[in-house]
Amino acid sequence: MKKYLITFLSALIIGFFLANYFIKQYKDYEGIKVSSIGEELYFIQYGVFSNAESMEENTISLPSYVYNIEDDLYYVYVGITKSKTNADKIKEYYKNLGYETVIKNYTITNEAFLSSLDNYDNVLSNTNDKTAISSIINQILIKYEEVVINGSKN
Repeated sequence: MKKYLITFLSALIIGFFLANYFIKQYKDYEGIKVSSIGEELYFIQYGVFSNAESMEENTISLPSYVYNIEDDLYYVYVGITKSKTNADKIKEYYKNLGYETVIKNYTITNEAFLSSLDNYDNVLSNTNDKTAISSIINQILIKYEEVVINGSKN
């Protein structure tokens, strides 16, 4: 019995020290991202405003837009796409309307929105008609607001 007790205690002590050793090795380990459902998208930003009233006054003439609030600032976006070519097309569309915009990159993980955006991007890339571009941009922004901002799955 004594023989088994010594073996058991030795295994327990060795196990404790080995576990401690391995845990210390990975304490600050960040890891490697092996998969992600998120995709980097191009957001066409119209402006940043300090309050809701300022945003509403400056966006009254925009055909459509969505906004996010970060750090008490209102970021207004007038287009979203996966394609750099489409981002440039949307930026040019707004430039022709007299609006200055910038392209920003953000990662979105909402699968429903990303799937819908694929379809809209395909149509957008195959058209140069201003009315069609306007309609597609509007549909993308509506879908973003519905699915990402409001969290609906419809």
